Amino acid sequence: MKLEVKFTELTTTLTNKDSIRSDGGEFVLTATNVGGFAKHIFKVKVLDRPGPPVGPLKVSNVTADNCVLTWAPPADDGGAKVEGYIVEKRESSRLVWTNVVSDLKVTQHKVPKLLKGNEYIFRVMAVNKYGTGEALESTPTIADNPYVVPDPPESPEVTAITKDSMVLMWQVPRSDGGSPITSYHIERKDRAGLRWVKCNKRKVKDLQFKATVLVAGHDYEFRVFAENAAGLSVPSVSSPFYKATDGLYKPGPPSNPRILDTSRSSITVAWNKPVYDGGCDITGYIVETCVPTEKMEDEEWAIVTPKECLLATSFTIVNLKEGQDYKIKISAVNSEGIGEAVSVPDTVKAEDRLLAPEIDLDAELRKVISIRACCSLRLFVPIRGRPTPQAKWTKDDGERVDRATIDSTTSYTSLVIENVNRFDSGKYNLTIENSSGSKTVSVQVRVLDTPSAPQNLKITTVTKEAVTLTWEPPANEGGVKVKNYIVEKRESTRKAYTTVNALCHQTTFMVTPLLEGCNYYFRVLAENEYGIDVHGKPLPSIHWVKDEQELGNSLNREIKNTPTRAHISVKEAKLSDGDKVEEPDLDIDPELRKIVTIKAGASLRLFIPIKGRPTPTIRWDKDEAAVKESAQVEVTSSYTSLVIDKMSRNDSGKYTVTAENSSGTKTALIVVRVLDTPSPPTNLMVKEITNQSVTLAWEPPLLDGGSKIKNYVVEKRESTRKTFAAVVTNCHKLSWKVEPLQEGCCYFFRIMAENAHGLGLPAVTDDALKASEVPQAPKSLIVTDQSKTSISLAWERPEYDGGSRVMQYLLEVQLKGQEKWSGVNTFKTMEATVANLNPGQEYLFRVTAINDKGKSDPRVLAGPVMTKDLVFEPDVRPAFSNYSVHVGKDLNVEIPIYGRPKPTVTWSKDGAPLKFTTRVNIVNTATHTKLSIKEAASDDGGMYSINVANAAGKKDATVEIIVLDKPGPPSGPVRFDEVTTQSVTISWNPPKHIGGCQVSNYIIQKRDTTTTTWENVSNNCARTSIKVPRLKTGAEYQFRIIAQNRYGKSHGLDSSCIVEWHEPVTDGGSSVLGYHLERKERNSILWVKINKTLIHETTFKNRTAEPSFDVDVEMRKVLTVKHGTAFTLKVPFKGQPVPMVDWAKEGVDLKVRGTIDVTSSSTSLTIEKSCRFDSGEYSVTIHSPLGKATLPMLVQVLDSPGPPVNVKVLAVTRDSATLAWEPPENDGGDTVKAYHVEKREASKKAWVSVTSNCHALTYKVEDLQEGAVYYFRVIGENEHGLGVPQEAKAGTKITGNI
Repeated sequence: MKLEVKFTELTTTLTNKDSIRSDGGEFVLTATNVGGFAKHIFKVKVLDRPGPPVGPLKVSNVTADNCVLTWAPPADDGGAKVEGYIVEKRESSRLVWTNVVSDLKVTQHKVPKLLKGNEYIFRVMAVNKYGTGEALESTPTIADNPYVVPDPPESPEVTAITKDSMVLMWQVPRSDGGSPITSYHIERKDRAGLRWVKCNKRKVKDLQFKATVLVAGHDYEFRVFAENAAGLSVPSVSSPFYKATDGLYKPGPPSNPRILDTSRSSITVAWNKPVYDGGCDITGYIVETCVPTEKMEDEEWAIVTPKECLLATSFTIVNLKEGQDYKIKISAVNSEGIGEAVSVPDTVKAEDRLLAPEIDLDAELRKVISIRACCSLRLFVPIRGRPTPQAKWTKDDGERVDRATIDSTTSYTSLVIENVNRFDSGKYNLTIENSSGSKTVSVQVRVLDTPSAPQNLKITTVTKEAVTLTWEPPANEGGVKVKNYIVEKRESTRKAYTTVNALCHQTTFMVTPLLEGCNYYFRVLAENEYGIDVHGKPLPSIHWVKDEQELGNSLNREIKNTPTRAHISVKEAKLSDGDKVEEPDLDIDPELRKIVTIKAGASLRLFIPIKGRPTPTIRWDKDEAAVKESAQVEVTSSYTSLVIDKMSRNDSGKYTVTAENSSGTKTALIVVRVLDTPSPPTNLMVKEITNQSVTLAWEPPLLDGGSKIKNYVVEKRESTRKTFAAVVTNCHKLSWKVEPLQEGCCYFFRIMAENAHGLGLPAVTDDALKASEVPQAPKSLIVTDQSKTSISLAWERPEYDGGSRVMQYLLEVQLKGQEKWSGVNTFKTMEATVANLNPGQEYLFRVTAINDKGKSDPRVLAGPVMTKDLVFEPDVRPAFSNYSVHVGKDLNVEIPIYGRPKPTVTWSKDGAPLKFTTRVNIVNTATHTKLSIKEAASDDGGMYSINVANAAGKKDATVEIIVLDKPGPPSGPVRFDEVTTQSVTISWNPPKHIGGCQVSNYIIQKRDTTTTTWENVSNNCARTSIKVPRLKTGAEYQFRIIAQNRYGKSHGLDSSCIVEWHEPVTDGGSSVLGYHLERKERNSILWVKINKTLIHETTFKNRTAEPSFDVDVEMRKVLTVKHGTAFTLKVPFKGQPVPMVDWAKEGVDLKVRGTIDVTSSSTSLTIEKSCRFDSGEYSVTIHSPLGKATLPMLVQVLDSPGPPVNVKVLAVTRDSATLAWEPPENDGGDTVKAYHVEKREASKKAWVSVTSNCHALTYKVEDLQEGAVYYFRVIGENEHGLGVPQEAKAGTKITGNI
């Protein structure tokens, strides 16, 4: 008894033996007698290990490699505080528990390091100071992700292409697999290569990517993977191939087309360059004309420019019909062809233009022109008008200008008066006139000269000693105010005048003292700032003097003086009559001695009088070079002029005019400043490039356009775009840092200076600049191996490549104790071996990353390393003790190995050397050994041992390979332990191969030997024996046992009849050689021999088995063969008795088409010279009295396509026929990439190709002859060649629409 109660008169005792946790609780003691009752409660706590945690044990957040467990504290803590929990796990196919965590303080834990696809059971135990309590177990849980890999993205498209980059875009996958897409992976493949290359180094989260570092001219295709928490998707459909090349296009239309001039037989048209040149230089222009018609489609355009293309931006169209209207259009041409045309607005008529006369009077001529006496007056006035106007010069109120030399052309008129005097002052009128009208302007000229003689000199009062004179001011004051008068007198007996008063400021004067009775002459002279009047009263005497001798009249010389003019005329002049030769002289206007300023687009006109005998030759230069050809230079005997129309900034500079004759040379300098926008900035250079910025620097333009540079405008353009975008429009420095830029992108930059007249011409970078910088230093330079003459090193790529791919690494070496670093070599990989080193020396190494921007900082080895051979024992360290793989899947087990010298590696399986096959292979490297099993089979499971050995020792390790598969058949034979009239007890042994997990149950079937039908006895037998009840008395049965695990059912183990007998009592005098055994059915009288060979034992097992196929995974795959080759389908099978074999393929007699071979355990079908018609499904059926089995097999023969289906003519016109068809039923095992269409006239036998590159299922055949009858046929083409042609059913007559 566990509980024992004892009573005495005064006490009672309760004893509990071997207390356990459940014995705790409340014990109630009640005492009663006649006087009443008393009760006492005892609370008993049994100190023990805690009870199980309160369930259920929840498994949540299950993924392929972890899950979360949750539970509640135990209801019974065992009388002590729960100090922690122990969590354990085991695979459901194993019995051993593995510790996950101990001393856990909380009631939740994340279990890591699970194997995907394995089924696990977890348990949790509470711990107190008395020990570990009972366990709470979970239900079986399979470690797998609740999500799958995503669908592939949509096929990528290329949207922008340059010679070294392409921009891809794609769509999100249709399904994300239950987990958000975290990134995309992009790969490319060169048409000339076989390998896919990854493009992105960093995670790509957008739906576009710029693939860089492409080879110009190569064709590339791209594919994209999506990635989520479950892993990478399958790749997208590959894009078409795209060629890496800069996009070149035809140019845009020229801008601003306009008419400059017309005549009765010509039209002059002009235009500006196109805004967009198509990416390459404009090579010329084409001008076309046509006569307008009512219908635009009837207009005939003719090219009027030369065949070699016109380079200028203006052109005169000649040989036109007078009065005819014309349409004109202009097109630009580049290397890609002729661009879009632009039309001149409206129609243009070939007729003479009538322009009213116009006078471009210079601003200086609108003022009063002041000129010194004896100088030359030159009035130069540009004129225009159609027809050319006639010019007429007059003075004042219409007087003719006799002293002037007048010259008129189609563009200007000029008036020149030599040696002007006061009488040349006045208003000069210029009138130009043509049939369209007239125009008159006036120029006021003031000659600065001595004044003329005072007027009306009178004697108003005469006394004996004084005379009073009065007069009036001169009629011509000489262009300036008269300062004073000079009064002179002369006695009649004398010839010379004497001055009476030289500073008379009035117009009256009293001459005193005079001698009474004397006769006097008086005269008054006016004086201004230019001198005293040369005239006077009485008239002055005039003398002509040559070489200090006074001249008189002679046979060839006549002197004729007037009151107002001195005149000499020389007839038949001789050398002695002339003056000496005169050196050239240039009469530079004072305004031209200053800087001449003119606006861009205006015309420059320089007019310079010249002198010299003989007449000098004139040469105009600009900046020490001849003036440009378009400059108009005119030279006469008295002046030279220079006219330049449409001035631009390039016309600014120093203009030099040089006059030269036999007497000498004279040069004058005129500085011209054109007010225009600036020229391009100079010396544009790149100072610095980083992954996000480019720093530019430049110098001011050579030409500032005549105005101070206000600021600079900086613009950028991506190499994939056509237009520039402004970076800064108000830069006041000669440098600028352009940021932010997209890392890895290529940019062009341009700088423009701006002044008061606008933006100047740009300075553009010659090549595209990539936004990148030098990379960071490589990571973790380490020594991977060494010997007495070599050291092997390895490093990792830089954390950041600077935005440009690292092209190579520079490895350098330094001998310890020296300062010089020596280059070893450059490497494209991240490992290297430095050989030919001196034994026993210590060396230091460093490595530098190099991209297209330069070198990174070096990564130096942590310390020097000595060249010596290393020796240490080998070691092998598998990461896990076992590895599992599903049958038919691939398994790679990579195990690290160590040791110097390099150890030899030996693998064995189940104690025997491992046999290498095409499926099972070993790959050894210096640091790893790798077991590779392709399409794992059941017999690949087992214990694998790895032995590594070298001179220093050896080491072994063992791993278990578990092939997860359905189990093998139970081990026989089937034993009949007990047989009664209505039941049989049978037993068997477990399968030798359980498929990597425990057998969950057995399926037992029975069969009456008189039928072929199997009946289930039990589907869930857990043991290896069973009693089969309810059998018929006297009936004969066969039993089948099938093992089952989580991966499927095994083949069955069938029971068999074992017959035993004793040896004969006597051998007849000769040893018994063997026995023969016969059987007979109960209702038959015929005995049938069972054994085929002699039986040597006294037992015989009568085996029977249903027919079945013994094939592996390979046999169930599609067999692919090339056309023209032979193939054989060999199928092993089982069955007792040996089954019959039938081969079949729909519509084919295989006994005729192939060769069939049958043995007791296999059958084969051989097809010679296969073709497309041999593709399809083949089936082999085996059958016996016990049943039958059928195995289908697929064969794909790679051949050219079969004939297209249903070729017919859909529509017919007078010169065309439209065909349609359906794809071939047999495509030859490859996609039909194109169709060939051929035609044949009914009167001919030869077929003529129409097209060989049709990608649709319809085609329009054109250029057919009306009324003719044609036959058509279509041929498919794939990678293996042209297929079988298929004709339309009947000929087609080309007669019009049907």
